[in-house]
Amino acid sequence: MNLESRTAIEALRAGVPNRAVVRLMGAGNAGLEKDFRALLDAAGTRPGIGFAGGFGTGKSHTLTSLAEVARERRFVVSRVVISKETPLGDFGRLFEAAMRSAALPDRNDDALSASLTTLRATPDKLTAFQEVVSRPDSGLCGIFAAILFLLREPSQAPEVVRRCERFLAGGRMPSSVFRKPLVQHHASRKFNLRQPPAAELAAQRIRFASLLFRAAGYAGWFVAFDEVELIGRYSPMQRALAYASLAVWLGLDDTTRFPGIAVVYAITDDFVAAVVDHRHDQDALPDRLRRKGRDADAMHALTGIRHIRDTVQNHRLVAPNEEELRRDGQRLREIYARAYDWRTPQVPAIERTATRTMRQYIKGWITHWDMLRVTGAAVSVVERPLGNNYAQDRTLGASEEDTE
Repeated sequence: MNLESRTAIEALRAGVPNRAVVRLMGAGNAGLEKDFRALLDAAGTRPGIGFAGGFGTGKSHTLTSLAEVARERRFVVSRVVISKETPLGDFGRLFEAAMRSAALPDRNDDALSASLTTLRATPDKLTAFQEVVSRPDSGLCGIFAAILFLLREPSQAPEVVRRCERFLAGGRMPSSVFRKPLVQHHASRKFNLRQPPAAELAAQRIRFASLLFRAAGYAGWFVAFDEVELIGRYSPMQRALAYASLAVWLGLDDTTRFPGIAVVYAITDDFVAAVVDHRHDQDALPDRLRRKGRDADAMHALTGIRHIRDTVQNHRLVAPNEEELRRDGQRLREIYARAYDWRTPQVPAIERTATRTMRQYIKGWITHWDMLRVTGAAVSVVERPLGNNYAQDRTLGASEEDTE
């Protein structure tokens, strides 16, 4: 049995493609990959991108393949699935999720901790990074420079180091936690430890993390957002905040763009018709934010909605053609044969239709081979289409900012 092949088959059977699937089956959308490589080249200086597709068309596979490209280019990679725990409109929780999932391209360590360790091992680089963070135009408050100052001390107490790392990763921590060690180093008055409001602090943490990864020698930070369509189930105010948050993460307004970050999101291809147009989001939600005095959020929300509309109209994953089906079917047959050390028969004939997705073809092939291998009997696969659920659920995305 070939372990990587078996891992790939199990992932495909579950409908959750992993890195083994990408390595063995290939990346897929060449046009999108070309655009993505250009985005990596200009990380932080041009807006992020999105793509759309129906259920089973390969959105997760595509994000996984783009992550592999980013790793090859020495980007730190984070993948965030929008969910109840990670609502798109909550900057703080999104950042924490991105940091938890952040993976280095060259080793299996915590990305933030490992990057700080790399800089601490090279005092000159750490000093240079502190100077960058301390500049008035850095967009960062004084607590970040204070933390780097504390980390410059080689014999710093391990508990202080852990608290610094927890704060930088999104942990809630009062400024007084850092005041005592600064006093011990005669630097109590050197830094302004006042923290900005929560949303602004989250944005500054994003900016700091990106600068940190590059200072540690990485090319940048790739953040992938999956299942963005979940915002269709939010309340109106939470949808408005989610659209605004997406626009900021993507850097659609160059005045709020994060340096060194490349962002890509995946969304369903019926989202605009079923949510944006059906609920009149483009007109109603920015106006709702303006009435609350949140003009900047209103502008970002409108920009985010327009970006989603353009993505759904112009950047869709399409159904596989006959050549792609033959190619992928043969690749899957070879992987299956290695996975089970079994002489796998030819790919079964499955009628090609405009609505059948790649996931349906793959699941059908695997199920057919499974039954032949285990029971010796061929089976017919019954398909049932699944629609997207956009019914409002007030428990999703709820936060103290939902002031309706």
